[in-house]
Amino acid sequence: MSAATASAPSDQQPAGLSMAQIEQVRTQLQSDIEMLQSSIQRLQYAQEGFGESMLAVSRLPTNNQDNSLLVPLSSSMYVPGRLSDPDHVLVDVGTGFFIEMRPKKAQDYFKRKHDYIQVEIDKLQKVLYDKLLTRQQINGIIQMHLQQQQQQQQQQK
Repeated sequence: MSAATASAPSDQQPAGLSMAQIEQVRTQLQSDIEMLQSSIQRLQYAQEGFGESMLAVSRLPTNNQDNSLLVPLSSSMYVPGRLSDPDHVLVDVGTGFFIEMRPKKAQDYFKRKHDYIQVEIDKLQKVLYDKLLTRQQINGIIQMHLQQQQQQQQQQK
């Protein structure tokens, strides 16, 4: 998208663009907006998972007396389990790799991931906001053009 399109005031048509081209820009903007919203949603879901993992590690029993606990399989399904070594946990770091960590280190890992995702969400939300503003300007241009066409038709009658 050209800079003229992104910053065009709503009272004039972007230089050199026909209505068909403006419609194409609007369609592309809509597609970009939907993709950004979907990406933000997926990141928020992943961030929620890291938050839940951080919470689960913080709730591990620290004594060696009763090491039974409920192991989360999903956000709503748990199975009974037994912790053989409360001083170490296995952390899934992606693509099927697990690393043994102390619970405090695992919590720090999950917090870093959670915070990193928040930074990325913030970046995407800024881009989304800019795209929404641009779409609003494009819609204003289209609306103005339609009003001009209606006025021309009324004058011809």
